[in-house]
Amino acid sequence: LIGETGLLSSALKDALLIQDVPFIVIKITRKDNISNKKELYKILKKYLKNKTSFILINCLASLKPKNKSDSYINENLPKDLLLYPTMGDSFLIQFSTNNVLANQLKDNYTIQKKKAEENINSIINPQYSLIRLPFILPKNIFDNNYLPKQYKLLMSFIDLPFISFIPPSRNIYRPINVQDIVDFTISIISTNEKNKTINLNGPREMNLLEITKLILSKNKKRKNNILLLIPFPWKVLDFFLSRFP
Repeated sequence: LIGETGLLSSALKDALLIQDVPFIVIKITRKDNISNKKELYKILKKYLKNKTSFILINCLASLKPKNKSDSYINENLPKDLLLYPTMGDSFLIQFSTNNVLANQLKDNYTIQKKKAEENINSIINPQYSLIRLPFILPKNIFDNNYLPKQYKLLMSFIDLPFISFIPPSRNIYRPINVQDIVDFTISIISTNEKNKTINLNGPREMNLLEITKLILSKNKKRKNNILLLIPFPWKVLDFFLSRFP
């Protein structure tokens, strides 16, 4: 298991412990500042020195890449994991994003994830399964120890006494509970499914208001909050776009 502090990696770690599945955590953090294959293999060699066959579950990602290391983790690290030399069989479970299916998205994270998929698809006879993910809902939404940054930002608006402010957003999501991803990932391990690309989505479309209501419903102190939308920034933007398209 590569990474252990993120929302998905933490949930995977808990599930593997509960099911008594033997595993090790390969710790790679921002402090390591890895930016090439040589630095990655040095870390892998330390953890896998006595292992000839293994499954790598890569949970590393940088949602807002800012430097060379972030770009490497998103774009080239999956390919280098697949090419890591081993005496036995190895297999990679790589997580990507459904954003790569939307051509209009041009942010660095999406572009790098798309390039990562191209890189691993270019390898001859690759042994991997690629799982594209949507917006992820935590198991315990108010456990701040496991919340990613984008959730902490949202919580700063909605997790308030008596009133919740809904930030402006036109995005439509198909959010999925992290436990569903964990169960699916473990099923891939148990059935030994390889060389597949799977797009995961939640059961229904939801906007940010609906997601906020769902989050607040999990918290007895906040579930009766008054919800206030903050439409002003979009109103101003719409005004100018309608006149200067």
